[in-house]
This record gives sequence, C-alpha cells and structure tokens, in this order.
Amino acid sequence: MKKIFISLSVILLMSVIAVSASAQTAEMIPTVAVNGQSQIRVLPDEIFLSITLDESDTKGRLPIEEQRQKMFSALKRAGVDAEKQLSVQDMSSSYFRRRQSLAATRYELKLTSAEAVRRVFDALDVAGITNVNVTRTSHSDMEGLRSEARQKAIQNAQQRARELAEAIGQSIGACYEISDYTTSVQPVYRKNMLMATAAVMDEAAMEEPNVQFEQIEITYSLSAKFYLNTK
Repeated sequence: MKKIFISLSVILLMSVIAVSASAQTAEMIPTVAVNGQSQIRVLPDEIFLSITLDESDTKGRLPIEEQRQKMFSALKRAGVDAEKQLSVQDMSSSYFRRRQSLAATRYELKLTSAEAVRRVFDALDVAGITNVNVTRTSHSDMEGLRSEARQKAIQNAQQRARELAEAIGQSIGACYEISDYTTSVQPVYRKNMLMATAAVMDEAAMEEPNVQFEQIEITYSLSAKFYLNTK
C-alpha cells in the first residue's frame, strides 16, 4: 500500500510539473532587446583659466601686491568683471635666503568664449603675467544636455528595434524594460581649437577667422526591450 501511495505521489508531481512547463511555454511572448546610444557635441560656454602670481618668478623684485594690481588692470582692459568672474584658489609663501619669504597666489578666472580667452591672454601678456593656463571647460546647461542625450539614446534604441523587427516581417510593441547605463562627458579636441598662449591664439585667428574652443562631447548608452508583434 505504501509503494502504491509513493507511485501515485510521483505521478501526480510529474503531472504538475508538465502542466506548469506547458503553461509557461504557452505564455512566452516574443521580444527584442537592443542597445541605444547618442552623442551630443556643443561648444563650451564656461572656460576656466588658472592665473598664478608668484614673487619667485622675479626673485622678489616685483611684490605680489604690484603683480595683483597689474592683473586687475589687465583684466579690466579685457572686459572682465573681476568681482564676478575671478576667485582665489590658493595663497602661500616660501622662504627665500635669509628671513625673506616670497608670496604666491593662484586665481581661477571664468570666461564664456574663445574670444574672451584671447583678450585675457593678450592683456595679461602685455602686463608681464605669463603663468596662465586653461584648466577645464564646461557648459552652463550640462544637466539639460544630459537629458537630451538620454532621450536621443532611447529613440535610437527604438529605431534599432523597429528595423530588426521589420527585417523579419514583424513590428514592435510597447517597451517594457529600460536599463540605464552611463553618461560620459569629455572634450573633443580639434585643430586650432585649444590655444595655450596669446601668440598661438593670434596665429590661429589669422588662419581661421571663426576659430572656436574645444567642443564637449556627451555620450549616453542604454539598453531596452520591446514586445514583438507577430501578426
């Protein structure tokens, strides 16, 4: 009797498994999974310069305060509002020979165009301030650009899914899953776009009247899954 009960239990379990597997097979819905990408390139409207005033450059002959006044005058001639666009990044002093110290100050200047950068380089060069470098670039609407890149990426995924489906005589239905990957932001270097000194900028400007700064490239990637319409 015990053996008969075990046999019946096994048969019943196998029947349940078979029915469940059959139901799952019957409920399978055709889908298509694709990747979507987008790239947006824009000119930066935020360009940051590092300006360093250092008494050691002149072996203490030109005090930091005098250098500072020369810098302010030069920036004013270049059309810069120092109160709004200039900030102090670092101040320090180092001992030189006996009981003498040499001061140094590093500033960050925020500009909005390559033309403004050229004017500042020119003005500072005339004032004898040459320790100037471009440190980074950005865009004032970076979040808006990222949002635009996301939208273009999902539209790209939808277009890819549609093309794949149409190639086999089908169409896509609703999107039921989106996996958001990453956004990368990096400058795109182009010839004559990044100028390190006033002289180079002037030369580039003569060769190309509308010379611009380096571009920013925003790349976005994601994956999406769509239902397939088979009829």
